[in-house]
Amino acid sequence: MTQSSYFSKFSGALLQVAFVGIIAGGMAVPAFADKDVEQITLKDIRGMRYCEFLLIFDDDVMIYNTSASNGCAEDKWKAMDVAALATEHGAKKAQLNGPHFWAMDEQTIGMGETKTFGGIDARYAATLPLSALGSGKGADPYVPYTSAKLQTMVFKAGNPVYELVDPDGKTYILNAYGDDVDGDPANLTDQLSPAEGWNFRVSTLTDDLTIVGTDKKPVQMVGDDLRQYYTRFDSAAK
Repeated sequence: MTQSSYFSKFSGALLQVAFVGIIAGGMAVPAFADKDVEQITLKDIRGMRYCEFLLIFDDDVMIYNTSASNGCAEDKWKAMDVAALATEHGAKKAQLNGPHFWAMDEQTIGMGETKTFGGIDARYAATLPLSALGSGKGADPYVPYTSAKLQTMVFKAGNPVYELVDPDGKTYILNAYGDDVDGDPANLTDQLSPAEGWNFRVSTLTDDLTIVGTDKKPVQMVGDDLRQYYTRFDSAAK
């Protein structure tokens, strides 16, 4: 299946984007930018490979994501010249994020204009404050944080889900995984070193699970020690 067949478009509108960190997971910093974006539903995306491009300016960072474009060809990705990308797009610096693979079955997100990076098309996904970059390594592992992001995630019944459970029994579900994972995400059982009181498990859903996040309804997230990110089941931050 080509990546162009993964998504269906909803009505376009001028929206105030409320995203947190890089789409795959990132810093717990809300981002707001007036952009022409449309809500796009990506279907049958479990295991779909995607990449992100960060354009860094004096005061903010713009994120472009390949999930709703023409994929992320490995040869082109490996050949990326970040200095050339920055110059081409008028940025102070450029960074690459990925590749990653979605762990959900379907999602609806807001995306805007398309830019081309070294032969790979990617669509606007978020604008973050410069402070969101931090050390460039993302949030601290096993330390939950609140995330205000515009995203609806669907996990289908009968499929496996990959969970982190905190010391109080709160459950977080894996959004996407990186290429450090040894094949099937179930292998994280042997790859992760959870903090005290935390544990990783694989479950099979008996019903569809939908998690909705907006700027008015933040979600709670947490990262593991491989810098992958999970969202709490009940969605609403307490």
